[in-house]
Amino acid sequence: MGSEGDHARQRFGNWRETIAPIFDVRPLAGDWDAGFHAELDRHHLSTALVGQVSTSAQHYERSESLIGAVGVDHLLIQRYEAGHTTLDLDGEEVHAGPGDVVIFDLSRPVRSHASDMRAVNLVLPRSLLALDVGSLDRVHGTVLFGASPLGSLAGDHLRSLLKAAPTLEATAAPDIAKASAQLLSACLSPALMRESEAPATLTATMVIICRFIDRRIGDPALDTRMLCSAFGLSRSALYRLFAPIGGVSDYIRQRRLARARLALNASTRGRGGIGKIARQFGFSSDDAFSRAFKAQFGIAPRDAAHLRLSPSLDVDDGSLANWLRHLG
Repeated sequence: MGSEGDHARQRFGNWRETIAPIFDVRPLAGDWDAGFHAELDRHHLSTALVGQVSTSAQHYERSESLIGAVGVDHLLIQRYEAGHTTLDLDGEEVHAGPGDVVIFDLSRPVRSHASDMRAVNLVLPRSLLALDVGSLDRVHGTVLFGASPLGSLAGDHLRSLLKAAPTLEATAAPDIAKASAQLLSACLSPALMRESEAPATLTATMVIICRFIDRRIGDPALDTRMLCSAFGLSRSALYRLFAPIGGVSDYIRQRRLARARLALNASTRGRGGIGKIARQFGFSSDDAFSRAFKAQFGIAPRDAAHLRLSPSLDVDDGSLANWLRHLG
């Protein structure tokens, strides 16, 4: 019995290291070491990852510090084949079970606990989703229930994608990933609808402005004045436009931090790496960048860089962390 417990603890240690780029995990209370198991397979589709996970019951957490250490601008979409999960989203509990499809925004924190489970996984870069900015902001923790037509359609597609992935031709993979993102966007869109706080024409304008912001994200002069001038809007109209997602200045800051976080994870070995990244994404100084980064992610940029280089988070070119960072 002792030997089996030792083997189970070793399996858990290996599993914890494998899944570390996405979740910090710990077993549920009880005699978990009597037979812990965890399996993860994955297939690279150029701009997406598809696979299947099967594990014993455990707790999952994606904290601000983990987000800062392994920053990716992706969505994780899971179709539960067996088992149940309960998500804690800022104090609100969300439940999902067999047949349900759950969406995680990997740039957002989450805690959950799940029974013994098996699920199909799909990881997609946020940029592939055909959803407006407001919908993308609300997608975290969304459940498409398997009993609903759209939940059934999304789940069936994930299962078919997993079945086809091992033999899919490499040249077809990017188009398949893009088509999957389009289909899932169509399934998600009705669930994310809210009464618009701005006319439809302004919502379309907002998408264009957000793309403009991403193109100019490294320009220190990017601010409300530049946007008003570029799009012929008054300051009050611009503020009303971005009010549903927290304001235009906050949006610019969040996108700067998100892009800086990705750059920080890609390379900090070079001389003056963190300062260079701060300037590259429009921060006025290293101190301003460090304060904003720590306020957003709960960890200093330099500490995030050290975590990124630790063996448990970046083992080799085949590690999950590298697969996630190099999608597309």
